[in-house]
Amino acid sequence: MEDPMLTLDLVPHLGVGPILLGSARAEARVVLLALGFPLEPGGDSVDHFCQSAIQIEYGPDDRVSFIGLSCHERFAVSYQGRSVFALSAPDVFALMAASERSASHTYQEYEYCFPDQIITLWNADEQYDRLGGESRPVWAQVGLGDKTYLAAIAAIRGKA
Repeated sequence: MEDPMLTLDLVPHLGVGPILLGSARAEARVVLLALGFPLEPGGDSVDHFCQSAIQIEYGPDDRVSFIGLSCHERFAVSYQGRSVFALSAPDVFALMAASERSASHTYQEYEYCFPDQIITLWNADEQYDRLGGESRPVWAQVGLGDKTYLAAIAAIRGKA
């Protein structure tokens, strides 16, 4: 019998599956290795796993500040019980927007951040629809950050 696909649940302010925001770099690496994802070459403040489908960014304290995920055959990413890469980008956007407490949100296909949940969506395009034969726009990456990451986004946008 074939093993079921690993599902990583995206939970705002907590983490994605066993990868927790705020955990030490060494802890994150051990968790990902235990899932079968060894460390790949990365940068000073970024680690990559699973053919770069999992990206972990660390804050100045060397703790997990951001977890970025792209569609990959070895795992699924779930948000509120729905697979984010099995849904079209507008459907994922609507699902996440419904859980925001802040003002209304308008779909944008390049990048978006839901500030209450600190969830980011990046680059909706048909080429990322690996599950549906490139027939609809799907997000290239879905990410989850902490308050430090949200502050960095605000600084980049000049809203700090």
